[in-house]
Amino acid sequence: MILTSHAIIGVAAGSAFPSHPALAFSAALASHYIMDAIPHWEYDLLSSKKDRKNPLNNDITIGKDFFRDLKKILADIFISVLASFIIFYFIGLGESILILIAGIAGGIAPDILQFVFFRFRREPFKSLYLFHYYVHSRTEKLEEHYVIGIFLQILTISLILWLAKYFMGM
Repeated sequence: MILTSHAIIGVAAGSAFPSHPALAFSAALASHYIMDAIPHWEYDLLSSKKDRKNPLNNDITIGKDFFRDLKKILADIFISVLASFIIFYFIGLGESILILIAGIAGGIAPDILQFVFFRFRREPFKSLYLFHYYVHSRTEKLEEHYVIGIFLQILTISLILWLAKYFMGM
C-alpha cells in the first residue's frame, strides 16, 4: 500500500484509543502489517534492489533514481498528512491532533524503518525488516495495474472508515 493509505487507516485504527496516544500509535502500527498482508498495489521504487532469495540483501542505492524516489515518497507523506487531517479533523470526526499524529506516524513507521535497516543493518532494525518482509503480500499481478490498485486502495480506505464510524462512533 502507499503511505497515504497506511496513514489514513492508521488514524482510523488509532481512533479506537482517543485518549491514549501510545495505544493509538500501536494500533496504527499493527494496522500497517495487517494491511500489507492483503494483496495490494504500491508504486515502484527505482532505487530499490531486491534479492528474492535473501531479503537481507535488499537495498536502496543512492543516485539519481533515489532522489526521484525520495520526491515521490515525500509527496506521498505530504498527501498522507493532508488527507488524514482533512478526513479526521476538519470534517469533524472528533480526532485530537495528538491521536492524528500518532495514527499517521504508526501507520507509516514500518516503511520508514525499512530505510533505517538499509543504512544500519543491525538489531532491532533487522528483525523489524524481516517481520515486515515476511508479512508483506507479494502479489505481482497488481503491480502492473495501477488504476485498479489505486481504486482498490480507495475502496479499502472507504470500507475501513465506514467500519470505524459504524463501530467506534467516529
